[in-house]
Amino acid sequence: MWQPRFGFAYDLRGDGQRVIRGSAGLYYARIPGLNLASSRSTNGSVGMTYSNFSVPVVPGLRSQLPDNVSPSAVNHPDVFVFDKNFQNPRTLSASIGYEWQVGSDLGASISYEHARTDHLTRFINRNDPVFGSPWGSQLTGPADPNGVGGLTTVESSARSNYNGVTIGLKRVLDPNFQFQVNYTLSFDKSDDDNERDPFTFRYAKADNLGPEYNWSDRDQRHRFNGWMLVHIGGGLFLNNRVSIYSAQPTSEKCGAGNKGSGQRAASPADRICYNGATPTGVILPRNTLRKDNSYFSWDVGLTWPFNVGKGRVELVAQMFNVLGSENFRDPASTSLLFNFDGTLRSGLGDPQQTQLGVHWVF
Repeated sequence: MWQPRFGFAYDLRGDGQRVIRGSAGLYYARIPGLNLASSRSTNGSVGMTYSNFSVPVVPGLRSQLPDNVSPSAVNHPDVFVFDKNFQNPRTLSASIGYEWQVGSDLGASISYEHARTDHLTRFINRNDPVFGSPWGSQLTGPADPNGVGGLTTVESSARSNYNGVTIGLKRVLDPNFQFQVNYTLSFDKSDDDNERDPFTFRYAKADNLGPEYNWSDRDQRHRFNGWMLVHIGGGLFLNNRVSIYSAQPTSEKCGAGNKGSGQRAASPADRICYNGATPTGVILPRNTLRKDNSYFSWDVGLTWPFNVGKGRVELVAQMFNVLGSENFRDPASTSLLFNFDGTLRSGLGDPQQTQLGVHWVF
């Protein structure tokens, strides 16, 4: 894989007070091992190795493996395969930023980040009834009723697009009062966010993937982070940290009149609109609602350092989530029982917590 990278920094006046920075690069992602599991291990026996060369004639396969299962009992098994043109996800990333000194001890910055990914992994049933179930029967001849059930195909046909602008302000030269704050406005779109779950399909209809391209599961419109460190006298240092994130998207269930019902879709199929029991041909775009998982946390710490011999002792008192924000966790796209995106928790977030400690620096 060819992965070129480029970066530069240019001092506009040669005095270190105004700098333009930029970078660009091409990156290829690895494939999670779980994506390979079904195609390698769940398609039944596909071959055998016979190593007893002392016999003059190799015995027939059926005599070695007696067939105790009736052929009619093996009916439309599900099969897992990889697309022969499968590729690793490829991301083109580029950024440009401007930093400048404000006054004697402040630094401001603004930057733009773009990341476009193609060849993202998609799991799709290529034997879906919407395609006419082409492998559902007649595999050995016109009179053969047996065939394949689901044909889960691992493809690299999905894509994503991220654009974000970040502004920041910092003061780091004064040891008695330092701070840094930054705010990001971002827009993150994709047409499939299922990177490691080979057991579920995230699309509403296999032959119409257009409505899938919308806000990604990761999309957060606003993100703010800040910290401040202050020497309050007597050798005591007070530090604060604040993080604020807006909610992430979720899909809406279709209601009457080919419009959203205002309710969350329990499955991608809920985005398909119906007139009674008949599909209308309308599919709501993915991820048009927002979850109740916005995030706010304010953490405070007090540190008292003093020298002891050749070392230094730091007495530390910290409080996390000072205001006791709920910070509801709602990350999973499927139920937690069969969730493969690393999610271990759902529900209320971390409560207010207090921590006391001692650091020994030597």
